[in-house]
Amino acid sequence: MLAAAGDVALAITEAATNAVVHAYRDGAPGQMRVVACARADGLVVVVRDYGCGMQPNPDSPGLGLGLSVIGAVAHEMNIERPDDGGTRIRIHFRVALRAAAASAS
Repeated sequence: MLAAAGDVALAITEAATNAVVHAYRDGAPGQMRVVACARADGLVVVVRDYGCGMQPNPDSPGLGLGLSVIGAVAHEMNIERPDDGGTRIRIHFRVALRAAAASAS
């Protein structure tokens, strides 16, 4: 299944929102990095925070569906816990890169 541009945008937005809401609690400042790499088999996007890592958050304002949404629109999703803390979500999309580049121009 090829991912549509809207699916890619939705997944990245969900991952970034998770970092903002969950990684830095109580208004603590922090960094987030988003990196995208085109590959022969599609697109890989990594959303990384340096916060508290994945922990239960009873004060979460959402429904808790973000990771499920990402998993539903992506070809593959991996949640990683780097040794230096935080959370890294690696999302792989199968996209038609040539078609996407042609429609963007």
